[in-house]
Order: sequence, then C-alpha cells, then structure tokens
Amino acid sequence: MKKTWQLFGTILLAISLLAACNTKDESNGAESETNTNIKTDETTDTPETEEAQEEVAEEVEDETEEQAVSSERGPQKTLNYSVNDETKEESSTLINSDEQNYSIYKLDGYSLTGEEPNKDALTYDENSAVFMRVETISKDDADYEIIANNMIESIAAVTIGQEPVKIVNKEQLPQGEGISKQIGYEAKFELGTVSGIVFEQGNLIVRLTIFDQNSVNLTDAFLKMGETIGAK
Repeated sequence: MKKTWQLFGTILLAISLLAACNTKDESNGAESETNTNIKTDETTDTPETEEAQEEVAEEVEDETEEQAVSSERGPQKTLNYSVNDETKEESSTLINSDEQNYSIYKLDGYSLTGEEPNKDALTYDENSAVFMRVETISKDDADYEIIANNMIESIAAVTIGQEPVKIVNKEQLPQGEGISKQIGYEAKFELGTVSGIVFEQGNLIVRLTIFDQNSVNLTDAFLKMGETIGAK
C-alpha cells in the first residue's frame, strides 16, 4: 500500500512539473509574440506616414530648385557698358516682362512697358525717343531664319534708299552664356542710329531694335541689358 502511494505521488509530481513547464512555455510564447507585434507596429509605415514623407521630400526638392534658380538669376547684377568711350559700371535689377515669357536685368533710369502684344519697350526715362524694342518668341513657334530676315527688312525700310550695314564687330553683338546665332544690322542717320539684332537664348529667339540718338549714345547700355534676357 505504501508503495502504491509513493507511485501515485511520483505521478502527481511529474504531472505538476509538466504543467509548470507548459505554462512557462506558453507564457514565453505569448511574450515573444507580443514583442514581435510591437516591433512590427513600430517599423511598419502607414499610408499616412508614407504620404507625409513624400510631401516633405517634395518640399525639400522644391526649395533646392528655388535656391539654384535664385543663385543663377539673383535680384541684382552688375553691368559694364560704355558711353562715348567711357566705361561705366552700375547695378541692375531683375524684372519680369508683363507681356512676354522673359526676365531682364534693368539699369536704373529705364522703364520696361508693354508696347503691344508680344512687344515691350525698354525706354530711357530722360528721353522717351531713345528706347529698345524687345520681342521674344519660342523656338517652337517660329523659325530663326524668318525672324532674322524680317529684322533685316525692317532696318532696310528705315534707311531711305541705303543698304543697312551688317554689324561685324562681335563686341557690338550680344555675348554670354546660352547666347548663340547672333546677327545684327544698323542704319545711321544724322541724329542717331537704329540697330536691329537677333539671337537665340535657350529656347527663345530674341529680337532687339534699338533707337538711339547721337546726343545720348546708349546703344551699348541697351545691348548689355539685352544680353541678360532669359526665360522666366
């Protein structure tokens, strides 16, 4: 009988130990599963989080692009030009055309106004008869050769029987980064000069017509401002 009770006690002890082990394993498993779920919740991005991250990335990219543009076309630029063989250095301000898709650095003492559709007038404030007509056309909408030939014909029309003179001095034509295919003609009169210039700048075809007087002589100043024309 005593042996029977001992055997029964041994069986109960074994069952208790097994139950304790199972309980511990279940507890560890539940804890492990909880930790896994917590880690998963911490590392998984929700659609809202991904959208917010994309918005931040876009804002950073936009700011970077704006900084790059502003560094290339800052609000001020120093221009050097000559008047009666005297070199001048003055600060100019970047302004946008209200009528056309371009901006230009303008010296103090000049005003840019819309003259007619697709034409602006950059006028010398002290003498409105001295000005530069500015026309810009997208290369997708016009042909360079047609614009250049039209400029030559327009200059010829005001020479009163004289042939317009081609400008061969490169210093009298626009220079600078992005400028190409410069061509110019001029007609001289007793009181002044009319100059016609065509060039390409990026995707723009630019046509300038400068009306100057000998007593003022600001053709080079207009030319230096015209060189700064660029698409908005």
